[in-house]
Amino acid sequence: MASMRESDTGLWLHNKLGATDELWAPPSIASLLTAAVIDNIRLCFHGLSSAVKLKLLLGTLHLPRRTVDEHPILQMKGALMEIIQLASLDSDPWVLMVADILKSFPDTGSLNLELEEQNPNVQDILGELREKVGECEASAMLPLECQYLNKNALTTLAGPLTPPVKHFQLKRKPKSATLRAELLQKSTETAQQLKRSAGVPFHAKGRGLLRKMDTTTPLKGIPKQAPFRSPTAPSVFSPTGNRTPIPPSRTLLRKERGVKLLDISELDMVGAGREAKRRRKTL
Repeated sequence: MASMRESDTGLWLHNKLGATDELWAPPSIASLLTAAVIDNIRLCFHGLSSAVKLKLLLGTLHLPRRTVDEHPILQMKGALMEIIQLASLDSDPWVLMVADILKSFPDTGSLNLELEEQNPNVQDILGELREKVGECEASAMLPLECQYLNKNALTTLAGPLTPPVKHFQLKRKPKSATLRAELLQKSTETAQQLKRSAGVPFHAKGRGLLRKMDTTTPLKGIPKQAPFRSPTAPSVFSPTGNRTPIPPSRTLLRKERGVKLLDISELDMVGAGREAKRRRKTL
C-alpha cells in the first residue's frame, strides 16, 4: 500500500509539475501542497525528476507561514526539513544549490544566502552563469552611435542583427469573436445607410412642392380648340353701332392656347364682349 501511494503521488507530481516550458513554480502550487501530500512526497522524493524536484522545492516558498508552524498533526515542518535534507544529497547540482538555500527556511522562514564561500558546487554554478551572462552582454551591446544611424548604416557598422527570440506567443481571439465583431459592424453600417436613405415626411414633401407658378408657359390640361367662343370675337346679333373695333391678331399662323395675360387697355374689349353675350341671351 505504501509503494502504491508513493507511485501515485510521484505520477501526480509529474503531471502537475513536469512541464518543461514552465521552469518556475506558480503561486497556485500552495493549494496543492497539503500536509498529507507533503508527507507522501517525503517518501517518493528520490524517484522524481530533477525538474519536478526543483519546482517542488521552489513551491515551498509559497506556503503560508501559519500553515507550516501551526500544523501539529502530521508535522509539516518536519516533513519539509526531511525533503530538503534528501535534496541536499541529490546528484543534480541545481537541486543541491536550491536545497542549500532553503535549509533554514522551515525553522526561521529566511533563506541561507552565504553559499559561495562554503559550497564549491555553488561556486561552479555561479561561474557558469557569469560566463553565460558575459556572452549575452557582449552580443547585445551596440555602439552609442547606433541610435543615430539608419538601418543600412547600422548593418554596415555592426553586421546583420540577429532576430529576437520568441519567448511566448500571444493568444488570439477565437474565430467566433471575430465573426461576431464583423457582423456587428456590418449591421451598424446597414442601419446608418437606411437612416440616410429614409424618405422625407409627407408634410415636408408638400412644402417642397409649393412652387411659384410660371405664367410664361401654357397649361397642358387645356385643349387646343376651346369649346366656347372667345369673348373678344364680334357677335352677329349685336348692333353694328355698339361694336368695338378689334385689333388684328398678332400671329394667325400660331395657335394660342392656355392662360394669357391681358393688358389693361384690353379690359374694355372684354367688357364689351360680355355685354354682347348678355344681349344675345336676352334676345
